[in-house]
Amino acid sequence: MKNVQMNKIKDIFLNYGVILILYFVVQLFLKSGSVSSLMKGLLVPLCIYSILAISLNLVVGISGELSLGHAGFMCVGAFFSASCSMLLKGSSLPPMLIFFIALCIGAISAGFFGFLIGIPVLRLKGDYLAIVTLAFGEIIKNIINALYFG
Repeated sequence: MKNVQMNKIKDIFLNYGVILILYFVVQLFLKSGSVSSLMKGLLVPLCIYSILAISLNLVVGISGELSLGHAGFMCVGAFFSASCSMLLKGSSLPPMLIFFIALCIGAISAGFFGFLIGIPVLRLKGDYLAIVTLAFGEIIKNIINALYFG
C-alpha cells in the first residue's frame, strides 16, 4: 500500500516537473522572439483546451459522472470575465489587477451558474446527467449567438 502511494507521489511530482519545464521553455521562446505570431495565436486556444481536458478528467475520470456541460460553464465564465475587463479597461487600475478581478468574476459566475444547474440535477445519474448538462451547454451557446451574432 505504501509503495502505491509513493508511486502516485512520484507521478505527481513528475507531471508538475514536466509542466514547469514546458512553461519555462515556452517563456524562453516567447522572450527571445523566435515564436511567430501564428504560434502565439495558437498558444491561447491550446491552453484553453488543456484546461477543459483537465477539468473533464477531474469530473469524468475521478468522480465517474458523465457531464457534458463544461463548455457551457467555460463560456459563461469567459463571457463575464471579458465583460468585466471591458468595463474596467478605461479605469486607472493596473492591467494585472484588472486581469485578476476579471478572472475572479469569471470563476465566480461560472461557479454560480454551475450551482444553479447543479441544484435541480443533483439526483440524476449517468445518461440523464449528461443530457441535462449537454442541454445547458447548447442553451448557453444559442443565447450567446443570439445576443452577439443575430
